[in-house]
Amino acid sequence: MSDDQALALLRLLASEDGQSIHRVAKRLGLGLSELQRLLAALGDDPRFDGLDLVEQRADGERCVLWLTDKGRHLCATT
Repeated sequence: MSDDQALALLRLLASEDGQSIHRVAKRLGLGLSELQRLLAALGDDPRFDGLDLVEQRADGERCVLWLTDKGRHLCATT
């Protein structure tokens, strides 16, 4: 995971929260597996010591990405 990819994901969600995982991958030019690794680092899964900045929610069959309160606060201060 690069810092640039993490920042791009946070900026994308800060401008338009609630996007599907597939749309985010396409917009960032990442493969789905690359995005999943990024989400492991930025998410809240304790197995990966995630930063709790992004959460994944099920929306029917889709997985949708949202900034957490912590993620919104970080984006607002940078």
